[in-house]
Formats: sequence, C-alpha cells, structure tokens
Amino acid sequence: MVAQRASRWCLLSLLGASGCAPAYFLAPGERLVFRGPILRGHVLEETPPLYTHSNMRFFGLRVRLQLHWAGRVLLESQGVPWRYLRRFPKLRYYTHALGRALRDQIGEPPALLSNRNIERDLRLLEDAYLQEGYFETVIQPHILPLTEREVQVTYRIRPGRRWYIRALDVIGPDSEMVALVDSFWARQKLPIGAPYQLAQLDALREATYTMLLSEGYYGLPLSQLIWEVDTTNTPEQGRQPRFFWERWFEAEAKPTCKVVLQLPSGYPRYAMGIPSISVRTSERTPVLWRHQATIPLYTEPRADRIIDSRVFVNRLYYPQSGRYDLRAIQTSQRAMQGLEVVQWVNPVFQEDSLNRIHVNYDILLRPPLDVMVGLEGFQSTQPLVGSLPLPGASANLRFTHLSLFRRGWPLRLRAQAALSYFRRRADEPPLPLYNLAGEVALTLPQATFRPRQAAPHPLTGTVSQFHTTFLLAYQDIEQVDFLRRYATFSWSHTTRYLLQDKRQEEQVWTPFSLTFIDSRFSRGFEAQIELLSPLVRSLILLDYLPRLTQITAWQVASHRNYFVSQEKGKGDYSALLVELGGVVPFFLEHVLVLGWPSLDSTYRDNRLLNRFRYGVFVRFLLEGRWRQALLSPAQQLYLRGRLGIGQALYYTQDLPFENRFFVGGPNSMRAWQFGSLGPGRYAFPQNLFLIPGGTLLFEANAELRQFLYKGLQVAPFVDVGNVWFIVSTLFEDARGIFRKNPYPGIGAGIGLRWDFSVLVIRLDLAQQIYNPSMGWVGQAFPIGGAHAQYVFAVGYPF
Repeated sequence: MVAQRASRWCLLSLLGASGCAPAYFLAPGERLVFRGPILRGHVLEETPPLYTHSNMRFFGLRVRLQLHWAGRVLLESQGVPWRYLRRFPKLRYYTHALGRALRDQIGEPPALLSNRNIERDLRLLEDAYLQEGYFETVIQPHILPLTEREVQVTYRIRPGRRWYIRALDVIGPDSEMVALVDSFWARQKLPIGAPYQLAQLDALREATYTMLLSEGYYGLPLSQLIWEVDTTNTPEQGRQPRFFWERWFEAEAKPTCKVVLQLPSGYPRYAMGIPSISVRTSERTPVLWRHQATIPLYTEPRADRIIDSRVFVNRLYYPQSGRYDLRAIQTSQRAMQGLEVVQWVNPVFQEDSLNRIHVNYDILLRPPLDVMVGLEGFQSTQPLVGSLPLPGASANLRFTHLSLFRRGWPLRLRAQAALSYFRRRADEPPLPLYNLAGEVALTLPQATFRPRQAAPHPLTGTVSQFHTTFLLAYQDIEQVDFLRRYATFSWSHTTRYLLQDKRQEEQVWTPFSLTFIDSRFSRGFEAQIELLSPLVRSLILLDYLPRLTQITAWQVASHRNYFVSQEKGKGDYSALLVELGGVVPFFLEHVLVLGWPSLDSTYRDNRLLNRFRYGVFVRFLLEGRWRQALLSPAQQLYLRGRLGIGQALYYTQDLPFENRFFVGGPNSMRAWQFGSLGPGRYAFPQNLFLIPGGTLLFEANAELRQFLYKGLQVAPFVDVGNVWFIVSTLFEDARGIFRKNPYPGIGAGIGLRWDFSVLVIRLDLAQQIYNPSMGWVGQAFPIGGAHAQYVFAVGYPF
C-alpha cells in the first residue's frame, strides 16, 4: 500500500510539474511560438516547409511538449522528490532512463522564436515566389506578443505581378553544342507565353542534359547548364486604360522576360569505343581471354563453368550514331542484370587520347545452386464455419539452378507439404488433412540459344526483353469430406518494354495452359450439396466433377512511378487480362468427329473423348491503380478499381469454377473471407467449399497510407465490391443475378504496415459496413464477431 501511494504521488507530482507555465522551463528572453506562422497574402498552391513552427497539439493540448518538460523535470529538477530519487542507484538509473526517453524520444522540444529561423523562412518564401515568376515579391515578418512567453508570427506577403516567358534562347561558346540544343528544342513544346515556372524550366534543362549525354558529351555535369533571366526591355502588351474606371474591368499588362540557357565550354564530344566484358565470381580475377564479334571477353575457370561469357554479348547495346550514349550503357547493364545468375554489373569507363570512351562491364556471378529447406508450424482455420483453428505443420523444399547448360537458364523445383487434422467431436479420432504441392519451372531468357552467333544490338527508342517459361505443377488436397488433385502444364512468353518516358510495360502471352482436375467426395459432402437450394445445386455439383481446363491468355501491364513508397507526385498502374478457354479441345474434338461421329459431345456440355469435361468461354479482367502524394511524400493516397466479365460459349452453360471471379481475402474485400461475399445478395454458405463465385466482378478500393516513423505506417481503407452472375443459367437464384440485385458490399477498417524495403508486414482490421445479404451494420448485424476480419499478410494489398 505504501509503495502504491508513493507511485501515485510521484505520478501526480510529475504531471503537475509538467503542466506548469512555460516560464518555469524557459530561460529569460526565450518565447514560444503559439501557432504556426500565418501567411497573409499567400497566393502559391504549395508552401515550403518553414523553420519557424509551433508545437504539435492534440485536442488543443501540447501533449508532447508537456512530456518533454516532464523528462527535464526527472533529469534536472532539484526539488522534492526528484532530488532524492537520484540518490539511490537503481532509482537513479530508471529515473535517468525514463527522463531521457521523455525528453529526447517521446517528447517534443519547445518551438522557440528565433531570428535566424525567421531569416531562413524569408529566404525560403522569396525563393518559392521567384521559382513561380513573382520577381517583385515583398515579405515582411510581424511578431505579435500574446503573453509574456508566447508570440504569434505572421508573414505579410505582397507577391506583385507574375512574369511570363516572352522568349527562350540558348547561348554558349561551343557552336556544335548550341546547334544540337536548338535542334532538340525545335521538337519540344516550349513554355513560351506561359507563366515563369522554374520547375518546368528545370524539366526542360534535364531533358536537354540527357540529350547531350546521348550525343557524346561525357563528363558534362548538369550544374554547368545555367538559366539566366532577362527582365529588361519588356514590351507593353495590351492597351493601357485611359480612364480610372477602366481599371475595374481591364487586366493590367503582363510583364514578360527572356530566359536564356547558358552552355559551358571545354567539354569535347566523345565517340563510343569497343566495349569489353569481364565475368567472374566472388574473390576471383579473370584470367581467360577470347573474342566474340570483336568484343573482348575476360573470364576465369569457375565463372566459365557457370555460364558461357558469349551469352552477355547478345545483351550489349550500342548507339547507332557512334557517339557516347549513357542510355546505351544503362540499357546494357539492365539487360545483363536480367539474368538471375548475375549478382551485379558495374560499368567501368576509360577514355583515350582520341576522345573515345571504352566501357568494361564487370559482371559478378552468384553461386548457381540454391537450396532452401523450411519447417514451420501454423494454425489452419477449417472451411466449416465456426470451427476452431487447428494446429498443423508445413515443410518446404526449394531447389534452384540459376544457369542450366551454361546458358543462364533458371530451373526451379519447389515442393511443399502441409499436414493438419480435423476432429468432429472430442470422443472421435482425428482425421488427417494434408496439402501436397510440387512445381517445376524452366525459364529460357532472350537470345541464349546460339552463343556462337552472339552480337551487340543497336539501341532503339523502346528496349524490349523477353523470356519463355515452361511450368509443370501438381497439387493434392485432402480435406474433411473430399479429395481434389490438380495437374497443370503451361507455356508462357513474357516481354518487358522499357519506354523512354520511364514507363515500364510487360506483356505475357500464354499460348497453351492445360489443367486436369480430379475430385472425389464423401457421402457427407454430397449430402451438404443436396441440402443446397435447387436453384444453385446443379452448378455446385458440376464444380466437383472431373474435368480439364485449357486456357489461351494474353495479359498486358503498364506502370510508371507506382511501386514506390515515399515519392512526390503521382503514379499509375494498369493491366488487362484476356482469356479464351477450351479452344484447343473444342477444335480437337471437331476434328475427331470427322472420323468418329460417336465422339461428338458438344451438345451435352462438351466432353473430350466422351470422358474429359471441359468448358468453352471468354473472360476479361481490367484493373487500374493510381497513387497520389497529398500534403507530403509521407502521406500517400492509393486507389484501385477492378472490372471483370466472363461469358460461356457454344454449349457450355457456365464458366468453370477456377475461371470465375471471387472477392474477399487479404488483397480484395478485406472484411470478408475469400469467396464468402456474393454473388449479389446470395446468403453466405455454411461450407466455404460450396462458394459459387460469379461471372461479373466490380471492386473499388481506397487506402490512405500515412508514414509515421521508420517505415511504420497507418492506413485507413474502404473496400466496395461484389460478384454476380450476368444471366440465369445453372445458377438460377435471383439474389445472385446482377439485373435483379446489383448491390455491392462495403467494408472499412484500419491497418498497420511495417515497410522494411525488402519486406512489408501488414496487419489489417476490417469491418463489414454493408452486407448485401443482410443489411447495414448496427441494424442487421452488430460490430465485430463473424462480420469483422483480422488480416495478417506480407506485402501491400495493391
């Protein structure tokens, strides 16, 4: 009891001391800034971060400032009881640690008025107005004392007239460089007649600098390209008002200026020499030498056993003009790093007396074999609603050979086994559940088949890199009441484009993908299907019959400045997926029917060889994402929209189960489990394996990510979406038809993200706001319980 009273007394004393007047802690002459500086007459859209600021407030209270003062009390106060606390060793240690944490980490130092900060603010504001074309800006600071220790700072701004660009010119002692810039500017949209904006002119200067680098001006720094503004001899534009009342209706004449780009001298124009390639492993030096298409190749025995060095010659790009071009070197570097066996590529530059630049690409290789074995435990939630999480174990084996046949072909073998159990009642023996998966993938990168014919390629406006992948996968799932097996073979061709505006585009063409599906279920599972409504029973039963799915697909994705965490401006991502299913077995069956008419099954739901059921369909999925920095780069708004539609063709009545649309889960509608929302207002089934999905998808997501401290983010979000069936086919329940019940689900929540640059850990809490099958939260169902989801995942949702 004594200890509790003492701790309470110390806490109350600490809070009382921290709530004292500012004069108790401030030195003579120091004054606090009451509120952030007020900008009167400010006309710019953005305000630079000012040095003069006030302490952060929470509901009107400067909590962090109070905590800072509390830390100073613990560390510096000589009053009772703080002086006596520092006499005991252990108490002194804890008091010092708590005081340091409050003063330096949790608390916020007092925002003091400083003449130096005011001078810095004036320079920042003047520079900001100069960059926007206000050359006559006058800024006057005004300090208003509120109390003895608090003041209010106000900056009174008179921006004056805004200047416009009358002409753009370029001058310099190097006539060849001036002619190149004139020719380049003739193809650009110059801001003549527009308001003076330094950011727009700097973008033009950087584009000009990039052009000069591509024309052979090696070693030219960007700082040597200087803008000069001439405001003399400004012609008057427009008629000046003759009478005083005309000033009320006519705008004042706009002042104009001439902007000149000053080019440097003393920078010769270099030509591109013959490049060379050095291939090595860690702590080895190349000792072997050979030629391929006039390109010197240097390697060492261990690296030569891993990859044929001639493979890299096919990934060399040279400028067609013959001049030094930094973009050709960077493109070659990226192309070589595209091989997974390459750890990094370092271009080394060397110039000779003939003004030529020779580049040696120093390539460091990875160890070609990579083996990873993992064993972990988990808790698996069974698909039956209301069952408790059950313990389980998962084993993973991954084997990778990064350079098969010395060609840089990655070969991956992955195997995974998960084991758990299910117990219906406590007195029954447990039923084992397992999930076995295996995968073999071989990737064939671009131009690696014939190294003897390897040669460099000319650099074009758009650089493309492609590779072909063959995949063979098998999965065996043993669940409570049924067994399902998948066997998949796919062949895909991926092409990546790097455009000149830094936009990246990727196209994936899958000519052939074939999946065999075999399902077996128990009497109990069949009984669950029989209990379903007759309007949906035939569709669910068809989903668990043996079948095959053949797909020919084309997907294109394009993005620019989207996959960045803290960047100014905006970014975007767009993707389109087109799938055509069942084309190969459809034509194969029609060819076989010419010789064997008994094999014709198209009139009874398409069965190849009267055995393998398949579907003929077409499916489209369009996705768009958008990112925008709001008040600062630490505050990012992310939006995503998805729209999908599928249609069965010929005698196929509905899309196969694997090719329908589903919503829910950690990367979709986060307030619902995967597949548990929809179609339309269809009620949630008691068994998650009986979900019907849909042939029409709409989804919209919004998330505001606010960076707090060292990668920690808080992100409130809203999800809207659902799936439907377009028309009544095998699914005849009117609640799932779009025309009759076009109601989306709405979910909202908040999440935390820890961004470690190489890994993002995510924790989301989502609540259903509107459930189409029930109604609104608070009216049809309560908050929490089965209508809320806790999501723990790796990576961003979109």
